[in-house]
Amino acid sequence: MTDRSAQHAIDVSVIVAAWKAAAFIERAIASALASTGLVVEVIAVDDASPDATFDTLTRLAVQDARIVAKRLSTNGGPSAARNLAINVARGRFVAVLDADDAMQPDRLAALVAIADSTGADIVVDNMTEVDETGRPLGSGLFLKSPEFAQARDIDLTTWVRFNNPMAGDDTLGYLKPLIRRQKLLETRVAYDTSLRNSEDYYLVAHLLAAGMRMTYTPSAGYFYTRAAGSTSHRLKPAQTRAWLDAEERFAVRFAPAFSREEAAALARRMRVLRNVNQLVAITDAMKARKLGASAGLFVSDLRGSAYTMGMFARVAMGRALGRKAF
Repeated sequence: MTDRSAQHAIDVSVIVAAWKAAAFIERAIASALASTGLVVEVIAVDDASPDATFDTLTRLAVQDARIVAKRLSTNGGPSAARNLAINVARGRFVAVLDADDAMQPDRLAALVAIADSTGADIVVDNMTEVDETGRPLGSGLFLKSPEFAQARDIDLTTWVRFNNPMAGDDTLGYLKPLIRRQKLLETRVAYDTSLRNSEDYYLVAHLLAAGMRMTYTPSAGYFYTRAAGSTSHRLKPAQTRAWLDAEERFAVRFAPAFSREEAAALARRMRVLRNVNQLVAITDAMKARKLGASAGLFVSDLRGSAYTMGMFARVAMGRALGRKAF
C-alpha cells in the first residue's frame, strides 16, 4: 500500500468520469499512475453507476493514495462528474482521461513540458485508435489530415472549423486536453451539465473565447478505444436541441468580441447544427407516424428541410445501389 503521508507537489490531476466502468476502469487508472517524469493524482468520479464501479474505485484508492474516489448520488452525466473532479483536483494541470481509454507513460510529462516551454494554457495531442485489447486500428492515428501533421497553435476559428458533426473530417473535439488549472479556475468556466456529449468541445470553446492559448502536438500518446462492432447511437431530438441551445448560449456570451473569421466559423457551425436538428426531428416524427408534426417541422426551417430531403435522397440511393449512404 502506498504511504498516504508521502505527499509531493502534484503536477497533473487526471480526471476520470466513470459510468458502468467496473470492467475496464482499472486499466485506465493504471496507465495514468504509470506516468513518468512528474507527480500525478487520479480523481475518479463514479456517475451513480448501477454496477461495481464505485466499489472498484474504492478498492483502488485504498491501495494507492494517489487515487481519489468520489461518487455522485444521482446520475448527472460526464459533465457533472468532471466538474466534481476539477473541484477536488490539486495539480498544476488537469488532464481528461475517459474511463475506457489509456495513455503512454511519457505522455503527460511531454504535454506539461510543451505547456511550460510555450506558455500555452491548453495542450492537446493526436490519439492512437485502438481496439479493446489495445491493438492499433488501421493507421492508428485519429487525426489524419496534413493540417495536423505538425505542431501548431489552435485558435477558436480552427477549433470551430474542425468540429463539424457531419463533415466526416478530422474532429478536434474528441481530443483529451491538458489544461492549466489556475487559469481554468480564473475563467470560472465549467463543463455544461446540460450536455451528455460534446461537453469537451464546448468547454474548450469557452476557454479559447475567454482568452486561453491552445497548442497541439502530433505525438499520439493517448489510446482512444473503439469497442469491437460498436456503432454510434442514433441521435435523438433532445440531444441535437441541447447542442443548439449550448451553441446559442455560447454566441450570446461571446459574440460581441468575435473576429470576422470567428463569427463566420460559428455561423457555419450553427447552420450545420440546425440542419442536423431538423433532420433528426423530422426522422423521429416520421418514425412515430406523426405526420402533422413532420409537416410542421418541414415548413419551420426551409434550409434545414432542403438538407433533410437531400439526406433522405442519399439514403434511398444507397439502398437502391446496395451500399451505405454515409
